[in-house]
Amino acid sequence: NAHIKMSQQVLGKLRVDTLGLLKIALPISIGTFVQFLVVLTDNYFLARVGESAINGAGNAGLTYLTFGMVIFGSATGIQILVARRHGEGNDAMQIRTGRMGWVINLGMGVIMLGILLILNLGFLGGLISNEEVREVFEQYLGTRIWGFIPFGITFAITAYWTGLARTQLLLAVSLTTAFTNLVLDYLWIEGNFGFEAMGHIGAARASLTAEITGLVVAVALMLKVEPRFFKLPKRPDGEVIRAWWSISGPLMGQLLITVGTWTSFFFFVEKVGSTELKISHIGRNAFMLAFVVASGIAQTTRTVISQLIGSGRNSELISVVKRLGLINIIGVLIMTHGFILYPHTIASIFFDDPLDIESMAKTFYTLFIAVIGFSIATLFLATLEGAGGTKRAFIIEIIAAGCYICAASYLTSEYNGQYFSIEVIWRVEWVYFTLIGIGSYLMLRNGKWKKGLESLSEVKE
Repeated sequence: NAHIKMSQQVLGKLRVDTLGLLKIALPISIGTFVQFLVVLTDNYFLARVGESAINGAGNAGLTYLTFGMVIFGSATGIQILVARRHGEGNDAMQIRTGRMGWVINLGMGVIMLGILLILNLGFLGGLISNEEVREVFEQYLGTRIWGFIPFGITFAITAYWTGLARTQLLLAVSLTTAFTNLVLDYLWIEGNFGFEAMGHIGAARASLTAEITGLVVAVALMLKVEPRFFKLPKRPDGEVIRAWWSISGPLMGQLLITVGTWTSFFFFVEKVGSTELKISHIGRNAFMLAFVVASGIAQTTRTVISQLIGSGRNSELISVVKRLGLINIIGVLIMTHGFILYPHTIASIFFDDPLDIESMAKTFYTLFIAVIGFSIATLFLATLEGAGGTKRAFIIEIIAAGCYICAASYLTSEYNGQYFSIEVIWRVEWVYFTLIGIGSYLMLRNGKWKKGLESLSEVKE
C-alpha cells in the first residue's frame, strides 16, 4: 500500500498536456540552441583562421562526437531506466540506477579516451588526403579527447534529471558550458585582450575547459538536490548493470553507428573538394537548428513514454505522441524556414564568391527536405526507445546506416572526371531518414510498444 501511495504521488507530478510537455522539452532545446550558437561561433572564428582550420577542426569535432555517442547512448539508457522507476514510484531502484550510472559513464569516458589516444597516432589522420587539414585534425583531436571524462560524468547526471523530467537543471549546466566556451573562444583563438592567439588549438582548449566547468556546476547542483547520488555502492550493483546493459547496449551501438556514418560522410566529401567540405560543415551546423527542437522532443518522448508505461497510463500514449509530433514539426519549421525562404542571404554570411553562395543555397533546399524527414523519423524512433525497444531500434539503424554508407560512397565517387554537385550529395540524408522513419513506424504499428517492448519491471528488485 505504501508503494502504491508513493507511486500515485509521483504520477501526479507528470503532466502530459501541451504545456507540461513544453516545460520538459524547452530547457533541453534551449540548452541545445545555446550549444549551437557556440558551434556557430567556433566556426566563425576558425573560418577567419583559414579553411584548413575549419575543415580539420570540423572533422576532429565529428570524430569526438562519434565516440562520445557511446557515452550518450549509455546515458540515454540511464534516463529511460530512471524514468521507468520513477513512474513505478520505486525510489530505491531509481537512486541505485543513478549512482551506478555515473560510475559506468566514468568508465566509458576512460575507455573512449584510451581508444582515441591510440587511433590518433596516425590511423585517423591517414584518412585525410590534405596535409594541412590532417595536421589541424590531429592536433585538435589530441586536445579535445581529454573531455571524455567530464563529458561522461556530466551526461550521467543530466540523464538522471531528464529521467525525472527535471530538465530545468540541465539549463544551468548548458548555459555555463556554452558561456565559458564562447568567452574562451574569443580570447584564445584570435588572441584578444592580450592573450596568445592559438588558432584551432585555442578552440580545442576552450571546449575542454568548458566541459570541465560544466561538470563542476552539474556536481554542485546534484549535491544540493540529491546528495545520495554520489554515495557509491559497496560493490557493483549487478541488478542495475544488467538492466542498464539491456537498454543501453543496443543504444550505444545504434548511436555509434548513427554518428559514425555521418562522420564518414565528411571524410567522403573531403576527397571531392575543400569548398564542398566547407559547405558540408556549414550545412551540418545549419542542420543543428532542427536538432535543437528534435533533441528536446526526443528526450522528452523517451522520458514521458517510459514513465507512462511504468505507471500504467497506457491509454494516454497515442495522444501524447501526436502532441509531441505536432510540437516537433512546428518547432523545426520555425527554426529552419530560412533554408527555403532566404537561403542565399544565409549563404552570403559564409561565402563571398557568387558560385559558392549559389551552391550553398541549393544545399539548403536539400537540407530543408531532410530536416522534415528528420523531425518525423526521430519522434518514431524515440517512442520505440522510450518503450524499451532499443534492440529493435538498433536493427533499424544498422539497415539505414548500411544504405547510407552505400549511397554516400556512390554520390562522392568520380564519374567521367566529374563529381556530383554538393547539393546532390547531401540527398543521402533523404535516404537515411526515410528508412529510419519507415522502420520505426513498422515496429510501432502493432501496438505492442504500449505495454513496454522490453519489460524493465522484470528485473529483480
